[in-house]
Amino acid sequence: MTSPESAVLERRPYEGLASIYDFVMRHVDYPAWADYVASLLRRHECEPGRLLDLACGTGNASFALAAAGYRLTGYDASEEMVRVAREKASRQQRDLRFGVRDLRDLSGVGEHGAAVCLYDSLNYLLSLEEVGEALTQVHGVLPEGAVFIFDICTEQNSVRHFGDVRSSERGLGFSFRRHSHYASDERLQHNDFDISFEDGSRVRETHVQRIYECGELAAAVDASPFELVELLDGFSLRPGSDLCDRVHFVLRR
Repeated sequence: MTSPESAVLERRPYEGLASIYDFVMRHVDYPAWADYVASLLRRHECEPGRLLDLACGTGNASFALAAAGYRLTGYDASEEMVRVAREKASRQQRDLRFGVRDLRDLSGVGEHGAAVCLYDSLNYLLSLEEVGEALTQVHGVLPEGAVFIFDICTEQNSVRHFGDVRSSERGLGFSFRRHSHYASDERLQHNDFDISFEDGSRVRETHVQRIYECGELAAAVDASPFELVELLDGFSLRPGSDLCDRVHFVLRR
């Protein structure tokens, strides 16, 4: 491993993390996520011919949703994350398509029967204006009656679990340190990664998420072409609120 004196390269979010992302997120039960999403689609009588997985990352949720029987396409703004997703699909000989697209620009994506944006990816949009842009773009690639499902992390989650937390881990050929800290005055969640690789390289990247109130996002949906169908407490059918760690939004086109 590298020494503390190794030169640190500052990278964009997920540029350095992409190669170790699946290790970092190995605790996540992606099949359970897929089952929950499938239950919401059934609940709202949406049977998409093809599902759109936005901010798909390295495709973990995409693979789980495909295993649940959906045909889908995944898009992510990070070229590095998409590259990993494509490599995994090729190795597994899976008929999954992945491409590079920002949530705020889905030109050329084509129509899909439903869309999801999972694991608080929407929190990466740092203003309500950007959220509005994304909602307009997603609306434009869905047919009438289609469902769009996304989730957010709340301030409750940041304060309880990520207010000021440091951790470190070691994997095969790398190690990393992570510092999560919440700036309540700005409502910004920071997650700083310092990654050292066995080839001697060392990279650092900072991830920033806007922590929205449920009410302001509901207002953004009301101002969009979508209809807000329901807000749900994490992985349940209970009503969601700012007192929950995670809230799922279900929208109808």
